[in-house]
Amino acid sequence: MSYLSAKKIYPGNFTEALNGWYKNIDSNDSGSNDKSVGGPTSVLAVPGYRYFQQRGYAQITGKVGGKVSSADVIVPSPYRNDDTRTDITGMVISGSSTLPSYVYRAAVSVASGWDGRVASGIYAATGDAISFGRSNGGSPVAASGLAEGCAQANITSTVDGTGDGGSGAIFFAAGVEGFSGNPFITASGTAAGGALHPGVAYKSITAATTYKVFSKAGANATSAGNGFYLSDADVDANKKGYIVCEVCYIQPDEAPQYNDIEQYIIGRTVS
Repeated sequence: MSYLSAKKIYPGNFTEALNGWYKNIDSNDSGSNDKSVGGPTSVLAVPGYRYFQQRGYAQITGKVGGKVSSADVIVPSPYRNDDTRTDITGMVISGSSTLPSYVYRAAVSVASGWDGRVASGIYAATGDAISFGRSNGGSPVAASGLAEGCAQANITSTVDGTGDGGSGAIFFAAGVEGFSGNPFITASGTAAGGALHPGVAYKSITAATTYKVFSKAGANATSAGNGFYLSDADVDANKKGYIVCEVCYIQPDEAPQYNDIEQYIIGRTVS
């Protein structure tokens, strides 16, 4: 899926986290009236470039017998009082060969709630990691892949989970976090100027790309692992586990159009 457009705002209107919920239009120039691919909100923080920040979550609800090895990311609707504007299941970054998107940050955490509705943490098989990154036909990609370091976030754990999670389990406590690398050149060392370290390159996205949450046997695994689950006590108490995700990226803006200049043309016709 490629978006028809993107809702653009300017820095003066940037007062909260950007919204990845993309059903922001109900019509377009083609007349298809297809708001399902309207495009997420971006901010033109730097002229000529649109900055995106998409946030969502994967929900874990089952006991050990209902483990989940991969999960779609739910992008929540900001319109909680409008039941026609529902949550979106599936986090998608749109890009093209002409206007690629460049991913520069991914982050993931296990939610820590204060209202009695959130599980104490999430369980998995020993050695498995929580991974948030690109889906390759439904499978995860290795963090060591080309420019994947900025496009993927992983959480590992060595906390024994055999008490509530069963034999061979590890525990990801609520509040743990994982981050991608950063695309910045740094310097270190005592020599003049230090030694330059290139960091990790931006990940170029040239086609519609889905992001998912995976259980996998380490950051570089390319197949889903044994899966995530909750303790019996949390499920029996109707608590849910949430893996909260964020991906941030930049995309060049579209070329200016007639609408950008018509108000400055002498003798223009006012409709």
